[in-house]
Order: sequence, then C-alpha cells, then structure tokens
Amino acid sequence: MLYKKEMALAWSAALIFLLLSAGCSFGEETQATVNVMIDADIVHSPTAEQSDLAGDSLINLTNQIVPKKLNATIYVTYDMVAARRLAITYQGTLPGIELAMHGMSADERLSEMSLADQEKLLNKSYEMLYSCYVCGGDHVDIKGFRPQAFDQNEDTFKILQNLNIAYDAGFQAGLIYRPGHEKDTWPYPIEGYSLYAVPVSTYSLDGEGVYLYDRYIKEEKKLSGTQWYDILVKKFDESSKSKDPMVVIFSTLVSGSGDYLDAYKKFINYANSKGARFVTTSQLTEMAKARQGGGQIPTTIPSSEKRQPNKISETGVLGSCPTCDKTGAAVGSIFNITIISKKQCENCSQNSTNVTGVVTA
Repeated sequence: MLYKKEMALAWSAALIFLLLSAGCSFGEETQATVNVMIDADIVHSPTAEQSDLAGDSLINLTNQIVPKKLNATIYVTYDMVAARRLAITYQGTLPGIELAMHGMSADERLSEMSLADQEKLLNKSYEMLYSCYVCGGDHVDIKGFRPQAFDQNEDTFKILQNLNIAYDAGFQAGLIYRPGHEKDTWPYPIEGYSLYAVPVSTYSLDGEGVYLYDRYIKEEKKLSGTQWYDILVKKFDESSKSKDPMVVIFSTLVSGSGDYLDAYKKFINYANSKGARFVTTSQLTEMAKARQGGGQIPTTIPSSEKRQPNKISETGVLGSCPTCDKTGAAVGSIFNITIISKKQCENCSQNSTNVTGVVTA
C-alpha cells in the first residue's frame, strides 16, 4: 500500500513538471488583447461638409465594433463635440464604447503652454465631454486622456490628477516612456501621481521603431492602406505570441474612409477571427493593475468601480442637454430623439437608433 501511494505521488509530480515545462501554468492568459483607440478628429472651425464627413467617418469606425459586441475607446476633442455633439453623445451610450478626452483641437502642443493655459484648455475639454449626455441620463464618467501629438509635460499630469483622470495614453512603448519603463508594453503607474501611463504599441519597420497610429503611418511614413494592414497583422501575431497587449490608434481623418478604412475593417475581422479580446483603455488599465498586484488575469474583462466625475463648475456647458441645448428642463418631461446613420451598419438591419428618456431632478 505504501508503495502504491509513493508511485501515485511520483506520477503526480511528474505530470506537474511536464505541464510547467510545456508552458502550461494555471491562470495563464491565453487570449490576445487588443485596445482600439478611435480618434474622433475634426479640423478646427470645420465647414458643414467637413462636419458631416467627420460624423460619417466616426460611424464607419464604430460600425466595425458595436455590432460585433467588441470594445473600443473614442478620444474626443473639444472641437469634435462642438461640431457633432449629438453624435458623440449617442456614441457614448453604445455598449462597449468608452469616451475619453483628447484636448481642444487637433495637433495642439501642451508643452508649449503655461500651467494656467493648460489648465484652462483641459478644463474646457473636460467640461465639454462631460456635458455629452441625454436628459435624465448619466454624465460621461471621464477616466482617460491622450494628448495631441503625444505632447505633454509634468504640468499636464498635475492637471489630470486634479480632474480625477485615471490614465494617460500619451506614451509609446520603447519610444516615449517614464524613467525605468522603456520596455513596458502594459499600462504602469506614473510615479508621484495617481495616474497610469498607457503605452501605444510600436513595431520594428525596417529596423526602425514606429508607433501604431494611422495618421503617422500615412502622413510621415507614406505607406498605403495595404502596407498598414500588413503591419497590423504582423504586430497582432507578434503580440499574441509575447502576450503583450496591442494598442493601436485609428483616426477618423485617415481610417474613416478609403483604403485605410478597408485596412481597418480587415484588421478588426482578422483579430476577431483569432479570438482576440477587445478592451477599452480603462479595461486594459484594470487588467494591468491585476497583473501588477500578483493576481490572475481575469477570464472576463474587469469593469472599474463607478466613480463620481469631477464637477468643475455650475455654469457653462455643465448640466446642459445636447438634445435641447438648454441648461434646464421641466422635471418629468419626456424627450425622444432619433439618430440616423447615413450609411447602414454592417451586420445589422438598422440605420437609425431611437433614444428616449425622462428628465429627473
């Protein structure tokens, strides 16, 4: 009897050794993780035609996310909300969509501004996005920010902390990073602040590190949509093997139409067919916290604890309703709006959405 017990223990130990040596550890993450960042970009002081084009381009991008029940984060500028406020409000109500700050205008440079000017700009951007809600609904719970052109400084971090922002995506893996984090691909804490840095993924292109941002790839590297798609697929396969997240930016100014839109659609379908886990930037940050805390990677996407957004003032755009552009409405009154997409959604039979609510105190 003793001999049989010893043999059973020996076989158990051998089996565990084989599993570990084969790389099969308990709780190990098996899914590729993809964070799609959609930049809701628009030119400053757009014409009516440019405003319509920006709205259509955003719909083209989210139509590849929502019907497939995936997740993504939309980074919104003040200018975009000013031009397409109702559309942004609607996008923020869609399942799987997170709204985050993206400054005031395209290509602004925060590092060239004083602390006071930065604070004024970011507060206005925060207020405008916070106001994207329907009567009786919740305000946007703004957790994230990414600076235009990845340009920021220590003053930016101070302002974001005062705004109760949880993460800053103004970093690039191996290219723009905090001291000691040049090799980090997962979000990590910014020392001295209650903020997490989120690195956008990079790829070695002919020996040069390039970051995964369609505007940069098209305008600076002069690559076609087909070449961009090849990079996306190769980076996805690379990240799947290394278990690093793939964080990639798609701008409405580039991927909203044409061959870059084709590349975007093909990539989403490719990653989805491979069983990728699509997450918002907030969800990616929560996953990173779980990793750093020594816990197992969740088998389901974690959701952050609901935070009360930081209210800046009682005047201006705060409290105003995008459906009526008023700061107040009669309690108990009913609103009803229909938002119509000019292009029918793929994989679904609807091209309009009806939103109804009741004004509450």
